[in-house]
Amino acid sequence: MSLFEFLMVLVSIIIGLGITELLKGVGQMIRYRKSVRTYWVHSVLIVFVMIALLQQWWEIWDLQGVPGWTFPGLLLMLSGPVGLFLITHLLFPQPMRDADIRDYYYGAMRPVWWLAVATVSLATLFRPIVTGDILFRVDNATSFFSFAGFVILALSKNRILHAILVPLFLAGILWDVLALSFEIG
Repeated sequence: MSLFEFLMVLVSIIIGLGITELLKGVGQMIRYRKSVRTYWVHSVLIVFVMIALLQQWWEIWDLQGVPGWTFPGLLLMLSGPVGLFLITHLLFPQPMRDADIRDYYYGAMRPVWWLAVATVSLATLFRPIVTGDILFRVDNATSFFSFAGFVILALSKNRILHAILVPLFLAGILWDVLALSFEIG
């Protein structure tokens, strides 16, 4: 087993837990569909987080050429998956039965957006700090946009801003995946 494979096990476990948490939440929404009032912005956010989890796993493959790792480097590499796991855990109200997702979204979601700010910051700084890559590159364009948008959403409960920015985040991550990291290997 190579050093990269060894590290990938832990990354994969955390990303897998995040995907499990997300699917569990969606499953509960389906189970209690007669009593849960859904909200389309929240649904778009769920899709965004799922793609972000998959993107983290997908793009980490590029790190297989890193010759050595430090413990702080490992912690920085895990910041994206851990942040996304925590966001996923907070995406769904407990209990789900009789939940009003719109009320939950505008009431309890502020920590999600602050976690998103921290996660995108650490995940963006990870490669420049650990591998020496440059910070300002095309691959980080969506991260800079997301950082600014996440701060705005953390500070605002304006429904129009959320209705505009959350779909833009989804479009941005889809563009990033399809245009910049569609293929690995």
